[in-house]
Amino acid sequence: MNIWKKIQALIETGCALYVLTVIESTGSAPGRKGFKMLVANNSQLFGSIGGGVMEYKMVEKAKALLNDGIIEQQSIVQIHQGGSQASSGMICSGSQVIGFNYLCCDDLPMINRILNSSQSIEFSNNGICLKAVSNDSIYFKSPKEWSYTENSVKKPRAHIFGAGHVSMPTSQLLTQVGFAVFLYDNRKDINTFDNNDFVCEKRVIDYKKVSEEVVIDSTDYVLLMTHKFTEDKLLLSQLLGKNQHYLGVLGSENKIRVMFEALKESGFSQEDLTQIHAPIGLKISSQTTTEIAVSVVAEMIKIKNS
Repeated sequence: MNIWKKIQALIETGCALYVLTVIESTGSAPGRKGFKMLVANNSQLFGSIGGGVMEYKMVEKAKALLNDGIIEQQSIVQIHQGGSQASSGMICSGSQVIGFNYLCCDDLPMINRILNSSQSIEFSNNGICLKAVSNDSIYFKSPKEWSYTENSVKKPRAHIFGAGHVSMPTSQLLTQVGFAVFLYDNRKDINTFDNNDFVCEKRVIDYKKVSEEVVIDSTDYVLLMTHKFTEDKLLLSQLLGKNQHYLGVLGSENKIRVMFEALKESGFSQEDLTQIHAPIGLKISSQTTTEIAVSVVAEMIKIKNS
């Protein structure tokens, strides 16, 4: 689930919570800048700021604040090596600054605006708000004077065509590693479409009119995970030659071979087909839908970071 949708859902049920955000990260710190975690007063946890004893300590800190009814917008420095007063208890080296922001029912209008806005979000000692700026920024003077602004529009975008059983864990993992995910299917009333709350947007579209229905640019990632060979071929016939950054197709070696032959017969060249990552994902002998999702997302991360 998108973290802001989770915040909205919790607050609508009457919960108060702390949003923990990694506002700065150096060295081998386990949670990178922008990682977030929710700690609610009904004991629910969501997300991660890196795990380990550091995360445990920060969660316990947030729980104590909630239990005591303390409202604070603060940050905590964690040094991941021994001998420091701010030591986290970890020895991986590096450091993190964790921002603590309190939210309750009074903040619901602002949360709704965040969910419906493309503006940047600022986390600071004054709380959370929308900012009309285009660049990420970090300011840290002290634990009580700090700010971190992130531009969600800059997230790499992943377009998933096909709302089947693999697209659900793939959407979740992509969201967790920092992609903005968009989901499309040409079928109505699909359980795995309706229940996929990890995406920024989901729509039922006509696969014959991709260019009219979906805007894809040169930095975007496109994943074809439809339930039919013919639909993958239909989508590929419209996407080949476009300028997306990544184009991958889910399927067996045999399915891909047959589909490539059909595309060649339709007039596409071998050079055209080299644009396609297929079968999609790193070869890790995946068996389950979640393992397949891991292999797909790992391949995308490898390409993104290369």
